[in-house]
Amino acid sequence: MAEKKTGAAKHAATYRANKKAEAQRLGVERTPVDLPVAIRKRIDEVMKRHGYSQLQELWQDLALSLIAAEPEEQARRLKRPDASAFEISPKLARQFEEASRAELKRDPGHQIIAPKPLPHGEQQCNAAQLDILQPAL
Repeated sequence: MAEKKTGAAKHAATYRANKKAEAQRLGVERTPVDLPVAIRKRIDEVMKRHGYSQLQELWQDLALSLIAAEPEEQARRLKRPDASAFEISPKLARQFEEASRAELKRDPGHQIIAPKPLPHGEQQCNAAQLDILQPAL
């Protein structure tokens, strides 16, 4: 036996149906987006800085701006930012150097070849390029 809906349930069902019909009439689609908390915090900062109070308004403006841009500009905007530069600390460099030397002592069949100094000036650069092209003897 089916349960009868209460007045509140009927009202809620009618409200949802009306909202769905209105969204279809306006061509609006709900698109949920999951974001890391850190990114959402940064978006909130951007919204505040630029006077946005609704996230939906920001997304729509971003989408319209992207769509209106030329393909080259779209590609530039969609390019992922480079990862932050990885820097080797002096301490880590010393630890690596010590571990490398310890490995060479353990297995002395390898040798250390110091790199050539970088060329300076046009003449040295040209000489270095020729040096690279010469076969090893």
